[in-house]
Amino acid sequence: MAIVTGGAQGLGGGVAARLASEGWQVVVADVREPELEASGQVFVRCDVSREDDVAALMSFVRERHGRLDAVVNNAAIGGPSTTVAQTDADAFRRVLEVNLVGPFLVSRAAVPLLIESAPGSAIINVGSMFGQSGVARGAPYCASKGGVEMLTHSLALELAPHGIRVNTVAPGNMMTAMHWDEIEMRADEVGVTPDEMREQIRATIPLARHGTAADIAGAVMWLLGDDASYVTGQTISVNGGVLLS
Repeated sequence: MAIVTGGAQGLGGGVAARLASEGWQVVVADVREPELEASGQVFVRCDVSREDDVAALMSFVRERHGRLDAVVNNAAIGGPSTTVAQTDADAFRRVLEVNLVGPFLVSRAAVPLLIESAPGSAIINVGSMFGQSGVARGAPYCASKGGVEMLTHSLALELAPHGIRVNTVAPGNMMTAMHWDEIEMRADEVGVTPDEMREQIRATIPLARHGTAADIAGAVMWLLGDDASYVTGQTISVNGGVLLS
C-alpha cells in the first residue's frame, strides 16, 4: 500500500498509475481531485503543508488499509521566477512549505506506519536536478529541492535500523504543466515561440528528448523493488544526461 502526494496529475499521476497497474493499493493525496480515479487508487484531499491535513491522511490510511509500505513525496509547486532581490519573502516561504516542509510532515507522520510494515518499507522523495545545481531566478525552488536531498540523507540514516530505505529521485526537464509554463515564460522573455524554446532546451539534453512521467515511475518502481534492497540515502538522477553524477 502506497501514498503518492501530488498524485492527481503530472509526474505523481504517472507514478500512482504505474503502482496501481502493478497491484499496489494507492492513496492519491492532492489538493485537486484526479480527473479519472483509476482502479486501485483512492483520492484523499490533502495540502501537504498543513499538519492537520497530513494527520487526517494518515488516519485514513490506517483505518482504510491498516498498513503503509511506501510513501512517494512528489507534491510540489514551482514558485516565482524572479531574482533573489526581487522575490517576495512570503512567496519564498510558500515554496519551502510545500516542497520541503510538506515531505517532512508527511514522512514524520508516516514513520510509525512504515515501521509496522518494516523491513522493506520505503520513502521516495522527488527532488530535482535544480536541487543539485542551482539556476538564476529559481532560488525558492532550487533551495527547496536541495533541502529535499538533505532530508533524504537524514531520514535514510535514522530509519535504516528499522530496515526502511529512503531515496531521492531527481527529475530533469520533464513533460509537465509546470515545465511548459516555464517554457512559455522564458520564450516570452527572449522573444521566441514556445516551440522554439522547447527545441532549444531539448538541444541541451544528451538523450535529445524531454523526460516523461513513465521515466520517473520506472525509477520509483525500481527503488521500491527487491533489486534496490541495498540502496538507501541516494539520489537517482533521471535527467537524460543533462547533469552527470
